[in-house]
Formats: sequence, structure tokens, C-alpha cells
Amino acid sequence: MKKILFFILAFTSSQAFGQINSEVEILNLSNQVFKWEVENNINAIDSIFHEKFVVVGSDGNSQSKGQYLPKLKSGSFIHNSIIVEENSAIVNGNTAVVYGKGKFDVTVAGKKILLRLSYNEVFTRDDKSKPWKVLAMKASTL
Repeated sequence: MKKILFFILAFTSSQAFGQINSEVEILNLSNQVFKWEVENNINAIDSIFHEKFVVVGSDGNSQSKGQYLPKLKSGSFIHNSIIVEENSAIVNGNTAVVYGKGKFDVTVAGKKILLRLSYNEVFTRDDKSKPWKVLAMKASTL
């Protein structure tokens, strides 16, 4: 009986530890995306955004990957800095959600704006052997 209990405890502990590792991986990836946005690393951003990517800004307007990336390339929307104040992740199979709050220092059409936002990011992958991709992002003004 002790062996069975030990096995059950060890099995559930390893699953919980695996879940925590997945959440840390997603949070690191989310932070990397923000870093690439500040660096204006369009190639890296392009590679991590899913082909069906959509972003909904704090103004409520949505943009596809094909609309958002040219906006970043043109310099009409610049991320000067992003400071994550808090974030958490939920991973379920091949879907992950990051939700957090932060300060976003941006320049829009030449005008510098400091925004305090809450945000959600949805990551997906076809299977565990494939890399995570950002499927959607949503920001709301706090």
C-alpha cells in the first residue's frame, strides 16, 4: 500500500512540476516577444506570430498579422519600452494563455504615449514537437 501511495504522489508531483515548467516557458516566450517588439525585430516577431494572428489594441481596433507587421516596420507605431508589472500563464495541452499588466511606452504617429495596460496573449502549437506561436493578443487600458 505504501508503494502505491508513493507512486501516486510521485506521479502527480511530476505532472504538477511539468505544468509549472510549461507555464515558465510560456512566460519567458511572452517576455521575449515584448523584447523583440521594443527592439523592432520584425523577423523574429514574424516567425513567432501564427499565420492567423490577430491583435486587438486598447482602442478596440483589431489587426491581422498582415496589417500589424507593416505598421511596426513603417515606424508609425513604436514600442519604446515595455515593463511587465505582473503576469501569469495557464497551459492546457497545446494552448496557453498569458494574462498580465504592464507599462507600455509607445510612439504613435510621432506622439509619445505612456499606457498602463492589462493584456492577454494566446499561444498555440500543433503538437508538442512544434514551437509555440502567438495566435492572439488583446490589450485594455487600466
